[in-house]
Amino acid sequence: MTKIHSGHVLGIAAFLAPTLGVFAPNMITPVALLSLTGLLILRGRHRESGIRFDRHLVTIISIIVLWSALTLFWTINLSDALLKCASIAALAVLATTALLLTPRFVEHERHALRRFVLAGIGLGFFFFFVEAVSDAAITQNVFGKELVGGPAIGMFNLTPSFLFLFIWPAIGILWRSWPVLGLSLIAMGAVAAVILPSASASIGYISGVIFFFAALLASRGANLFVAVAIAVGIVAAPFVPRIAPALDPATVRSNLDSRNASLLHRLDIWSFTLEKIQERPVLGWGFNASRTVPDGDAHYYLRNRAGEVIGQGNRLPLHPHNGALQVWLELGLPGALAFAALFALAALRCNRQTERPAAAATLAALATAGPIWLLSFGIWQTWWLSVLILSTLIPVSLIVPDRS
Repeated sequence: MTKIHSGHVLGIAAFLAPTLGVFAPNMITPVALLSLTGLLILRGRHRESGIRFDRHLVTIISIIVLWSALTLFWTINLSDALLKCASIAALAVLATTALLLTPRFVEHERHALRRFVLAGIGLGFFFFFVEAVSDAAITQNVFGKELVGGPAIGMFNLTPSFLFLFIWPAIGILWRSWPVLGLSLIAMGAVAAVILPSASASIGYISGVIFFFAALLASRGANLFVAVAIAVGIVAAPFVPRIAPALDPATVRSNLDSRNASLLHRLDIWSFTLEKIQERPVLGWGFNASRTVPDGDAHYYLRNRAGEVIGQGNRLPLHPHNGALQVWLELGLPGALAFAALFALAALRCNRQTERPAAAATLAALATAGPIWLLSFGIWQTWWLSVLILSTLIPVSLIVPDRS
């Protein structure tokens, strides 16, 4: 029996992730935890050398964790926030420890990981397209999930985040020797972007494609642009109404002649969140306070420009559906600066890949994650954090050392 190594442990997670994104997105969390734990166990068993201490990364993660914990002193609904903060802190520490302590993969480990990555994304897209043409036959008949109104494709609202993030390591692998296959995989992702229901994920994928090719042509410039764009986007988020009044969600909402209840509700949520940020811009409302911020549960009827009722909802349902605004709302200025630094650091380090296609694919993954993070999910959702952790660990593990 082949000896189990790090390429197998991380590779199994890479193989399962895209398919889990189709059928059971929340299962990615235990898979990520097992993978991280497995990497650390292998590290302990083999007592390998090569510990990488990254003071910049450790400093930023420490600030985020410690500041989040400090805001518990003034957060609302402390009991829920305390439990969530503890779980997120544990996940952050585990992921950072695995990233730092796991030795760089040797070639046979990278080779195994590449196989798992390619097989995983192939299987994930296969199952997705099967579900798309069969009205989710497997999901409904095998997994017993019921369709609740609307088309069957609406059952896959979390799937794009998996497919569009785990596709990039595969593209980077293929582009090394078979650019035509890499281009075909990009085209397959584009087809999925048209079919899938998530507009933010589609925007993210388009962004990823643009910066993949930009990084192939001018890697340093592309990395710097992504780093600055995401960091500035996070820090400047509450000031958009003053900097660019035309982009104020309230202004856009009043000028938009649309019957899309989801879009209009999202704009109302952002307007409400901006008002709450202005009340506590420095300290924020406290970790996980989005769920219980004052007046957030106020119910109202959603009206279009003509005054017709087209839906209903709460002013702030669970979270702002915008990562930058959620950070500002809960963690205030210190949290916004720390997250901006984290994204900027990630973008600038994409060039650590010594092979240009791999470096371009790594930047593309970040450029894909950025818009999704800014426009969609709650930033403390463990499944979403697990996706981000695995989609970071995989390209880092595939780095080929520069022997020149």
